[in-house]
This record gives sequence, C-alpha cells and structure tokens, in this order.
Amino acid sequence: MYILKIKKIIAILLFITILSGVSFAQGKWYANTSLQVVGSDFQDGTRQNTLFLYSGVRYQTQESSLSLSLPIIYTKGNSFTQLNNSNIPKKGGGNSSNQIMDSSMNSIAIGLGDLYLNGSFQVIKETKTIPAFSIDGYVKFPTTTSSLGIGTGEFDSQIAVGVRKFVNRFSFFGQFGYLFLGDPEGAESINPFTVSLGIGYAFGYGEHSILLAYDSYTTIVQGIASPKQLALGYNYMIRKGFFFTSIISAGLNSSTSDYTISGGFNFQI
Repeated sequence: MYILKIKKIIAILLFITILSGVSFAQGKWYANTSLQVVGSDFQDGTRQNTLFLYSGVRYQTQESSLSLSLPIIYTKGNSFTQLNNSNIPKKGGGNSSNQIMDSSMNSIAIGLGDLYLNGSFQVIKETKTIPAFSIDGYVKFPTTTSSLGIGTGEFDSQIAVGVRKFVNRFSFFGQFGYLFLGDPEGAESINPFTVSLGIGYAFGYGEHSILLAYDSYTTIVQGIASPKQLALGYNYMIRKGFFFTSIISAGLNSSTSDYTISGGFNFQI
C-alpha cells in the first residue's frame, strides 16, 4: 500500500506541473478521432483482430500539451492487453505475458477501453546547439468494460524525459521513462523502464511528414521477452489546423501483437 501511495503522488505531482504550464499559456484545442486494428497470429493458425474507435481532445501550447483519449472496442476474445502504445498478446504467442492477464474469452464483445491522460511540458528550449527537453507522462484510468477482458483493471502511470532536435527537414526524438504498473491480484510484474527512439522527415513545404519509431520495455515478467515494436507513420496537413495521420507498427517478438494499423483525423476546434 505504501508503494502504491508513492506511485499516485508521483503521478499527481507530474500532472500538477504540466497543468500549471498549460493553464497560464496561450494555446489551442484540438479534437481527434481514429480507427485502429490490432492483430495477432497464434500458433494454432488462427488470427485475432480487434477494432478500436478512438476519440479525444488535446490542449496544445508552444511548450506543453495535455490530452485525453478513450476508445470504443470491438473484440472477439481478449487476445491482448494494452501498455500505452504497445499491445501484448495473452495467448498462443509461445511464452506470452498471460501470467499477468485474465483467462481468454471467445465471445464477441463491444465496450469502452481504458482512459488515458497524457501530458508533456518543455523544460529546456531547443537552440542551434542543444535539443529541447521535456517532462512527459501519462496516467491510465481502468475504465475498460469488464466483459471485454482487455487490460489489468488497475491504474498505470509513467514519468519520462523527452528530447527532440530539428536539423533542416529532419527531426530526431527520444523518450526515456519509467512505468508504474498496477498490481492486479495474482500478478508478479516488474515496473519497467521504457525507451522510444525515432526520426522524422518533412517534405512538400511541410504539408507531408513521415516518422520511423522504435519502442521497447525492460523486463515486465521474469522469463518472458519484453515488448518491442517498430512503427512507421505518415502525417498530411489537409489544410491549416486539419491533419490526417496513419500509423503501421509491427511487433518484434511474441510479447507484442503482430501488427497494428491505424488512421484518423486531428483538427483544431
């Protein structure tokens, strides 16, 4: 209980810091919606696809951002759980992470997913010689409909340091964090360190951009491979304040879903 209280205090302090920066700055509101398909191929030859219909809002300033997102989920069997932008299979993936998840289901189900509150606050501005540094983080609220069998039913939170540098049309970024996992009954999970690295390129007078990113975690369950994935994204500015974004990602081992495909719109309110 003492450790759990520390986790909550850290998460609260993080977002108070972010909110203080956002509240007193000039910014813009954005709304977003997207459709995501998460798929896994299992050892018995079957394939599982789960659909997510995301909607959310974001408040963006030059130095900070705060966003909320919540999906509606359509699934047949709880084949995975979510860790922010990674999806971990629950069954059929060899030595998968089903040790920390519920048993699988085969019925079709529709319901809400987990609510995510994400934030970022820039602490060092970019110059010609040094990159920008930010404090990033999120809190996951366990709002998933219980009949879906997706997720742990616990609060998760992350605190991280982000770094970004622009060089002509290229952008380089990294994020190095620590994830505080909830403690579902019967679980023997370890709070992992997280690493995200990427490179982007803008073209067509800034209307188009592509992004290649790599995400990984350290050990979450002893004896099971840690989640790792590679993603390719494309962003198109249809007009000022209105964007189309698509992302394709692939799991690099049995602890991550085989593929994720998503596309959607982000527009200024």
